[in-house]
Amino acid sequence: KEMLYKNEYGTSLSITNGPNPECTLQLVIETVGLFMSRKDLEHLLKIVQKPFEPCQCEQCQGKIDKIWSTNPIIDICLKVDKPILAGIEDLVKGALFNLDMDATLLQNNLTIKES
Repeated sequence: KEMLYKNEYGTSLSITNGPNPECTLQLVIETVGLFMSRKDLEHLLKIVQKPFEPCQCEQCQGKIDKIWSTNPIIDICLKVDKPILAGIEDLVKGALFNLDMDATLLQNNLTIKES
């Protein structure tokens, strides 16, 4: 596991041996670990950036205080408010920034020297 980004709300990790080969990322939010693909992470960012557009699924019924995450392993519902949404948004953006930076460095055959 390699930490991508951490804030007061959670941690994002790059993983190699997840339960699903497509899920190379893990978000740890409080006591819950979510295995995700990059596509899942980008989708989550869209959700947290539109908190006032309620979900119309059967579980939410138009409420805007929850985020549902459905994957083949488990369904998760996160109860959210504005500070939590801001924390999740920051966590996801930080992870995506670091993923993009790593990909750019790799593409240009550049490495970061550790001191």
